[in-house]
Amino acid sequence: MTYDAIVIGGGVNGLTAGAYLARAGKRVIVLERRNTPGGLCVTEGFFPDFRADTCIDDPGWMPAAVLRDLELSAMGYEESLAPVSMTIPIDGTAPLVITPDARATADAIRPHSLHDAAAWPDFCRFVARLCGFMETLYGARAPLIDSNAPSDLLALLSLGKKLRGLGHRGMIDLIRAIPMSIADLLDEWFEHEALKGALSTLGVLNVQHGPQSGGTALVFLHNHVGLPMGGIGARRVARGGVGALATALAGAVGRVGGQIRAGAEVTAIRAREDRVAGVALASGEEIDAPVVVSSADPRRTLTTLIDAGEFDPEFLHSVDCVRMRGPQVRVHLAVRESGIRAQGIAPHGAMVVAPTMNYVERAYDAAKHGGVAQEPWLRAVIPSLGDASFAPAGHHVVSVHAQYAAYAAHEAWTPERRAAYADAVIRMLSKHIGGLGESVLHAETITPSDVEARYGATQGSLLHGELALDQFLFARPVASAPRYRTPIDGLWLCGSGAHPGAGTAGASGFLAAREIIAATKRLR
Repeated sequence: MTYDAIVIGGGVNGLTAGAYLARAGKRVIVLERRNTPGGLCVTEGFFPDFRADTCIDDPGWMPAAVLRDLELSAMGYEESLAPVSMTIPIDGTAPLVITPDARATADAIRPHSLHDAAAWPDFCRFVARLCGFMETLYGARAPLIDSNAPSDLLALLSLGKKLRGLGHRGMIDLIRAIPMSIADLLDEWFEHEALKGALSTLGVLNVQHGPQSGGTALVFLHNHVGLPMGGIGARRVARGGVGALATALAGAVGRVGGQIRAGAEVTAIRAREDRVAGVALASGEEIDAPVVVSSADPRRTLTTLIDAGEFDPEFLHSVDCVRMRGPQVRVHLAVRESGIRAQGIAPHGAMVVAPTMNYVERAYDAAKHGGVAQEPWLRAVIPSLGDASFAPAGHHVVSVHAQYAAYAAHEAWTPERRAAYADAVIRMLSKHIGGLGESVLHAETITPSDVEARYGATQGSLLHGELALDQFLFARPVASAPRYRTPIDGLWLCGSGAHPGAGTAGASGFLAAREIIAATKRLR
């Protein structure tokens, strides 16, 4: 069977790309190896009558054009900002509660540090100003600094004007901040160790780096793109869980005439004479198309699904050097209600256990040497406090992101090791959520190797490749494959491993589809 375009992977970016291509009049099929679309953006049962956002609990920034063009609200998708961003436990006193209201947060910080309370509003403005410029970057094709094409020169000129729009101080702040470590950045602004410890986790979330690593300030800023001024650490919440976004996007694909086939695992991308020809499925079926768009990670797409002989060895080496390294363990707890409501944890708020930046750095040290942190930093949410669909009446779900664990340590994840890890996480949280330990009915531990095996993400990377200065903008995934193209004519990338990727919702799929549609128009 022949299509105009085949999309590999029914994750958020694959579905977005498929919807836009179908909307442009192309005959499109999206192939998903699992039985339901969504990729890493899924809400699944893990214990009878209990559901959790398995891999991620924040869908990330989505371009407004995608929400509008694909009419996702009409598809039932509802997203809001959590009223509480972070709850930070502090020994010997009440926890520090960070909200998207900068003034209220400054008031909450004041009993802990007059200096930091005074600095907070300015810090919020600083982050919002730089992230506003980054949002402009993320909403457009990546700039090519070595291109002489008039369109690229005009794009660079426009970008330069927007950069100058930051003003002299803003330009200096951006150029200075991006290569910094998050530890250095926070030390310039704040003095309270618990506040800096919690904020530092936003600079290392899902990357195998510690707060003292260069470039982690970029990760911090990236994680705030699209959030309002004051929304430091804020979470986007999808009604019904993050899987609702995938459901809405799947509906959008169907509404514009695209097809989705679940349970269809692509085992090979077929090419002839430097041009893509289609794909082969695990069932033995072959599907033909002049365009194949992969939302799988770049390493899997370019070194596993296609014959290495199709590429120049230097290109393959650059792809092999893309750092994946998923550093996280997810622990989902099914619990009785006792001990949770009494703590007054706000619906959808995240409790962050990271007492100091040095604590986070020590946790990183373990994974840096191929191990698993014995005292990881934790980020726990209780989605059932604000959404009854996650747990039966009288019960709750506690979902914990724990960091760090090296992918290389996957051989140590025996059932006993998983249970011991979950017990350690429960003990750590029980210091801040009274009675939690006695309330747990079941715990599921999801490691980087589980993410790789279940969802096809190489080395368990939730970002399809770390966000870093050398894996950013036109160098994402590699500089020799910019703007979603690959050396094989007709083979494109549209996943999180491509610009802007890394935790944005559908942005890579949206921009890739625009490039593909424009390229096919030029061929007519």
